[in-house]
Amino acid sequence: SLGFNQGLASPCVFHHLIRDISTVVHGDDFTSLGVESELLWLRDSLQKFFLIKDRGILGPDPHDLKEIRLLNRVFAWTPSCIRYEADERHSEILIRELSLEGAKGVNTPYSLEHRLIHDDEDDTDPLPSELVTRYRAAAARCNYLGLDRPDIQYAAKEVSRGMSKPTNRDLLRLKRLIRYLIDHPRLVFDFPFRSPPKALQVYTDTDWAGCIKTRKSTQGGVVMIGGCCVKSWSSTQSLISLSSGESEYYGVVKGASVGLGVQAMLKDLGFDLRLEI
Repeated sequence: SLGFNQGLASPCVFHHLIRDISTVVHGDDFTSLGVESELLWLRDSLQKFFLIKDRGILGPDPHDLKEIRLLNRVFAWTPSCIRYEADERHSEILIRELSLEGAKGVNTPYSLEHRLIHDDEDDTDPLPSELVTRYRAAAARCNYLGLDRPDIQYAAKEVSRGMSKPTNRDLLRLKRLIRYLIDHPRLVFDFPFRSPPKALQVYTDTDWAGCIKTRKSTQGGVVMIGGCCVKSWSSTQSLISLSSGESEYYGVVKGASVGLGVQAMLKDLGFDLRLEI
């Protein structure tokens, strides 16, 4: 009734064409983009119907907020960019839950030796029942943290593959990932202020038959807008590719699918960008 159009790609996205306000709804949280006068109009209009809590406006003016938490993510306004960071408490919880407070950190979240199979090792034995629940909880947290941490997405994906029947090898992978978080507890994205981009770029790559056990391939990719990463993924292909070309083809199809989804959501927000893969 206020004049917003609901998104076609996502029913949680709304755009006001005349006032140029973009709004994303997550549960009872509303996040809007627009000039200050229009955002104040939206706040006053919503107050006529609902009891709301105004968290403030993130912006450049002296009275604007310079940092705010949204869905436990940290957003900060700086003179040159908008800064985005995942909730750092996830790393702290993982280190504490696996009792790795005094462990030595590592520089990579995953090691190639963890996917090799040695007949003389017994690290494929299942974990004791008392460790299974802790493993699954930690793996799920790593997977959630991976949404905002492209550097750990592959390792988190590999750890999650062992959730149904975790083994000692899976526990080693998990501890390796958490030891990486000891030395790299934070990852901050800077989105510099610049002129509006005209295209979004999608880059994909695959690791053919990278899984020694199943010979399945891993596909990954990133979506870039104006030189900034807005989405990334790492997933195991469901089919066994018979060649590297077939694996690359599946990876490109995945990238095209994600790119079309991002493009459609941007249209819902009032941005019409061409897609480059």
